Amino acid sequence: MTSRPTQRREALTGNKAAARALMLARIQVLCYFPIGPSDEVGEELSRSIQRGALDARLIELEHERSVMNAQITATQSGVRCSFATNSEGLLIAAQQLIFASYARIPIVVVVAHRALEPPAVVRTDDQDTIMYRDIHWLHYHCENAQDVMDTVIQAYKVSEDPSVLLPAFVTYDGWEVSHNSYPMEIPSQEAVDGFLPPLELPPEVDFIKNLDFSAYYSGNRMSGYGYIDVDREYMERRYQLDHALNVTSKDIIKGVHQEYVSAVGRGYGGLIEQYRMEDAEVAVIAMGSLAATSRFAVDRLRDQGKAVGLIKIHTFRPFPSEDLIHALKNVKAAVTLDRNTVGAVYNDLRSSLFGESNPPLVLGRVVGLGGRDVTYYDVMYMAEEAMRAGNQGRAGEQYRWHFDVIEDQDMLDRMLRDRG
Repeated sequence: MTSRPTQRREALTGNKAAARALMLARIQVLCYFPIGPSDEVGEELSRSIQRGALDARLIELEHERSVMNAQITATQSGVRCSFATNSEGLLIAAQQLIFASYARIPIVVVVAHRALEPPAVVRTDDQDTIMYRDIHWLHYHCENAQDVMDTVIQAYKVSEDPSVLLPAFVTYDGWEVSHNSYPMEIPSQEAVDGFLPPLELPPEVDFIKNLDFSAYYSGNRMSGYGYIDVDREYMERRYQLDHALNVTSKDIIKGVHQEYVSAVGRGYGGLIEQYRMEDAEVAVIAMGSLAATSRFAVDRLRDQGKAVGLIKIHTFRPFPSEDLIHALKNVKAAVTLDRNTVGAVYNDLRSSLFGESNPPLVLGRVVGLGGRDVTYYDVMYMAEEAMRAGNQGRAGEQYRWHFDVIEDQDMLDRMLRDRG
């Protein structure tokens, strides 16, 4: 049996973990416009370029729209690149984000979530990428710095797979993950090189190999993904796009995850990660750093003899419908924790369960907007709500916003008593 290369142990912030992962992925172009709390990623990579630790070109631009244009062009030319942004930065780049997916360009964008204005808030929720859930990007949600590093590396391999060819957001909570330090294991360059080969685009996407302007003058329209006969091919190509995201990529993500586990000895389950779900009657479903808080809450509830488990959604797009249905087959009730204004996980989960025989009751809770604290006591309270609904066979308030910040056991006990 071949032993894995030794991994270094360091303490890194989420942003520095993202930067280190991009170095390990051997990006060649860094497109950069600063916006907090994502700017540390570009700053770290810029310093690495200056001291000769990263053989790449830094391109500083006037705003994120230009950054995305540069990244699209560089990737279409066969160069692996990246940039980090969030919130208003993503708003400015909206047209280019859509172009990237429709043109099947495998870009990876790192996002340290930040709440959208107005009013001006620099803390976190995930609305800034959730609002792009329907433009056919892959969406990864990471729990901590280790998750960020490992996911960035995997995201390139998934996005660049010829059967996928889609851009990806790798996201994590701003400030809470982006600027907190975590103990980490860093894979060797040898291990990553063996896992992630150099970027090689298929000819139809590679701008250099497919540079033919004769079609432009023929009257056909330019799609970004070659020149097409719009009347006969447009709808077919949109179907291919949708199928690549919502069908093909699921198996690719799982396969790439298993390859990564073999390469570095660590993984998160691919589309979802289950924790103490073997005999669970109630499931908490969360993304990002809320999964870490929920994991601790689950342990506390288990200490009280309550059969509660956790499902962490690692990829919001493609939405892991089949995996969730299987994970919830013996569960009475589930509660989703959405850090966005639209109940994205709640609504997608209910749609996935529609038509299933004897599905669990699903409660939806909007939490933590604008960086409002979500304590493990809050998660325990919402899990207790789901437990009560499961035992009664009906939900009181099936979907609502949870505004409270429950700070200690006494406050939790009082709220549970008041609820009756």
